[in-house]
Amino acid sequence: MSGAWEAPRRNRGPMAVSLFWARVQRAVRRQASVAAIVFVLTAGVGLLYGYVGGVPAQQSAPMALAIGLAVALVISIASELGRNTVTSVAGLRKHLGCVVLGAAPELTAQALRELPPEHRSPLGCLTFQPGSPFATAFRNLQGTIANGKVVAVIGSLPNEGASTIALGAAISATQQGRRVLLVDCDMRRRSLTHALVGDVQAGTLEAADRPQNFRTLIHREAETGLHFLPAAKLKSVWTTLIGMTGLPILIDAMRNAYDLVVLDCPPTLGSADGAMLARLADGCIIVAAWDDTPIGALRASIRALRRGPQAVTGIYLNRVPSGYRFGRLRPE
Repeated sequence: MSGAWEAPRRNRGPMAVSLFWARVQRAVRRQASVAAIVFVLTAGVGLLYGYVGGVPAQQSAPMALAIGLAVALVISIASELGRNTVTSVAGLRKHLGCVVLGAAPELTAQALRELPPEHRSPLGCLTFQPGSPFATAFRNLQGTIANGKVVAVIGSLPNEGASTIALGAAISATQQGRRVLLVDCDMRRRSLTHALVGDVQAGTLEAADRPQNFRTLIHREAETGLHFLPAAKLKSVWTTLIGMTGLPILIDAMRNAYDLVVLDCPPTLGSADGAMLARLADGCIIVAAWDDTPIGALRASIRALRRGPQAVTGIYLNRVPSGYRFGRLRPE
């Protein structure tokens, strides 16, 4: 399960300018609440100071507002620059020493509007727009997981899109004729279960309790034929999948029954469960969200996953701006 991916190359000229301003707009949205709070507090303190000193409000207000705006801008810029997030493929290779397996472009509202209202989701895009850049990205990913029977997909933090990447990898492999099983191992969030089948009475946890009966708990996605093992709602908050003695037996049974098993794991930094689950797989893909996942969080995830015998296959980028051109996978 090896491979390298050529870094996305920024388009020059007007496209580069538009990408720059798109990043600026994201930064403004992220820091807007911080700037507003700092501005109100700073300006308020300035007005109060003027009032106590006997300065009329109409005289102190312009200075207080100007100082408040300047302080808000400085703190917002410092906060944004200090995020140190994933914005460079070359930086990932240099600082983390991990292979970049590929990237999924950001699924924009404009792209979703091309689908019927009931199918405006990543699943709908993968199913009904197989020629789209979003679907193509997952076909390119297949070369990196072709030799793995069980592949764990995991993020460092919640909301990085690991479940979407797991779904995309599984559906793409199914469309290429492989027998694929997608397993929801995130027992608390259950994102894939909610998206594909809704609430169920039994799922991954019950399958680990009785591995010989796991086939009876599998659901089939209607449009793609993908086999899916959902996660039922936990009856106790203290229950974990890792605590099930039958889990290794279940993994082996699924490995023997399918060409590819994709495990959607909980984030590595949320609890120890995610990293421990990933170590039962043949390979592990770490998902990072473009301009969102901190480099420090990725570094901590890689350390956690490398403590076991299972090696980290590589990093897969999610939500990359559509203005980037993507390189092809090439063997190392």
